[in-house]
Amino acid sequence: MHVDELGCATASLARRPRKSLQYSRRVSQEDVELVRGLLVPFEQGDITPIFRDDTIWAAARAALTGALTPDFDCDFVRDDVGRATFAGIDGLRTAWMDWLSPWETYDAVIEDAIEANEGRVLVLTRDHARPKGATGAEVDFAGAAVWTVRDGKVARVEFYFNRAEGFAAAGVSQ
Repeated sequence: MHVDELGCATASLARRPRKSLQYSRRVSQEDVELVRGLLVPFEQGDITPIFRDDTIWAAARAALTGALTPDFDCDFVRDDVGRATFAGIDGLRTAWMDWLSPWETYDAVIEDAIEANEGRVLVLTRDHARPKGATGAEVDFAGAAVWTVRDGKVARVEFYFNRAEGFAAAGVSQ
């Protein structure tokens, strides 16, 4: 049993090997390190307890609050429903609770972090999810998130479930 910095206990289950973040030459070290630090709890495997468990969320919320601007917002951009914007840290939880509702487990592997431009960091993920009630069935897709950093804090995160859209939004060539 491992307990991470948010107090999340995880059993030693067989997991897919994780890739470490790879940096391109254009990386703004400060911005990428900020984003990378915020992603550490999400690299531990199934992320559903972070958002579904009130106690774990309270610890995550406390840890995240100082790293976000007062006007922080996030967008979830999906092919099926388009773009939905959520305001503040509580909006971040609402967005993830909505997205996670059909999934029993959800694991987002960080593949790379690339500075896009103007304080933006493009984070590439490989997401694995198991639908509720399914045994053995798993969905796998390549996603991307564009993190906007302003004055050393995260002002916005745009989650793209279509990686090509994430690249385009960040202004980065694939």
